[in-house]
Amino acid sequence: MIRKLLLIASAVAMPVGFIVATAGTASAGKVVDATLAPATASCTSNGGTLTLKTPIGIATPGGFVAPTKNKGNQFKLAGIALTCTSSAVAGSFTGTVSGKIKTTNPTESASTFYSCTGLVGVSPMPGGTLSGSLKIKWSPPVGQKFASSKSVINVSSVAGSVAGIFTIPGNPGTGSISDSFPGSDGGASSVSVTNLPGLVALAGQCTSAAGLGMVNLGTGTLSLQ
Repeated sequence: MIRKLLLIASAVAMPVGFIVATAGTASAGKVVDATLAPATASCTSNGGTLTLKTPIGIATPGGFVAPTKNKGNQFKLAGIALTCTSSAVAGSFTGTVSGKIKTTNPTESASTFYSCTGLVGVSPMPGGTLSGSLKIKWSPPVGQKFASSKSVINVSSVAGSVAGIFTIPGNPGTGSISDSFPGSDGGASSVSVTNLPGLVALAGQCTSAAGLGMVNLGTGTLSLQ
């Protein structure tokens, strides 16, 4: 039972875990390198939170009970701190990530849709929708100025695994990045991995009466390339 809960917790923690961004054409405000190509950035990430509008869980006697109606859900990320470097920028710089992702699937029962185990695999499933964006607010080094102080990663699909990895987009090649640091290959090979904290505690939240409503994020990396 403990092993099963750990696997469930790993799946639940995945939204804090892994970002793969696929970019389209950047705006005129993009940061470029010396060759006039769209700039790349490599970052470490730390902290932040993931909040679920409707808590999810695993049904247990006396524990979590799913809502009676499936009305969709919303994931909110806030306060993820980035420290970055780029060949187009002299010295390190910082950024803060925030965003919202909305998901629906009226073809699923409420008990299935609001289950912690539903975070494993690619979303949206057939019959469902998923949309949102992650916004990075950049702070350039002292004495320097970016043409655009933000990057926007548009989200249309996500993928999670029991290994503790969460991927955006879940369907490769379907995302987009606008403004700064769109990446040299359109973001197709951009990757971020975050360490997962407190798996046992998360398993406990999934089976608690309140369910899982918030996750504190750990450290990791983000590469836009």
